[in-house]
Amino acid sequence: MRRLAELELQERVTLVRRYMELEGSYYNLEEGIVKIPKLIGKSGYRKEAVTKDGYLYFSLRDTKRKRYCTLYLHHLVMILADGEAYIEQMSNGMTINHKDGNKANNSLNNLEYLSHNENVAHAYVTGLIKENPLEELISEHEVYKILSAYNIEGKSVEELSKVFKISVSAINKIVKGRLHSHVYTMFKAFNAGAIRTIKKGSSKLTDEQVKSILRMYHVEGITQAVIAERQNVSRSTVAMVVTGQRWKELYEEFHHHNKQRA
Repeated sequence: MRRLAELELQERVTLVRRYMELEGSYYNLEEGIVKIPKLIGKSGYRKEAVTKDGYLYFSLRDTKRKRYCTLYLHHLVMILADGEAYIEQMSNGMTINHKDGNKANNSLNNLEYLSHNENVAHAYVTGLIKENPLEELISEHEVYKILSAYNIEGKSVEELSKVFKISVSAINKIVKGRLHSHVYTMFKAFNAGAIRTIKKGSSKLTDEQVKSILRMYHVEGITQAVIAERQNVSRSTVAMVVTGQRWKELYEEFHHHNKQRA
């Protein structure tokens, strides 16, 4: 996730405080509960959305910057507990860790600031991350079949993703030799000259890829560079997607959907 500059963090804290000044807003940090009213004219409270990784978040309109801001519930809790400490810790590259490993438990006493390395180490200890988790999902035999289909039959990574029911990112890692690398080495030795040159494209994105890029950038806060690597496209392509310069209809549909949920 992109590290926010101190000024951006200050704007985030200001935005949260502004929303908490709305009539009806309230929070209980001990229970990790934050309630934000719906838009003017609507009764009730906004419902948290959930990322594919299980994090709860709100999409709040920043009228000053004229854009929506994704705010995770655990960040909201830490901001409301001490906004200045949040700015200091996050600007120094710290992350917010769930002590018990339960992303749905956002009580203040379950949250702590850790460095990125400490956070990853904690995830391994608690079992949230396992060694080579993708390698546990697909066998060496299937990897060889993927390499054969990609390099010899000319199948695309999108086609293989659907057939083997794993992400495009995982397929890309396999065909580049980054996942089950020993199988890749063996395949290359047995099929000299068959390895395809992987070129980054910009015009062959599927609708699902475009939606995935928009979600990763605008909801999950993943950097354009990381998205480009995962989707095997150029960074300029990612930039055009997330700014609506290309695939404008999907861009507008995505933001319209997010606005309705907010």
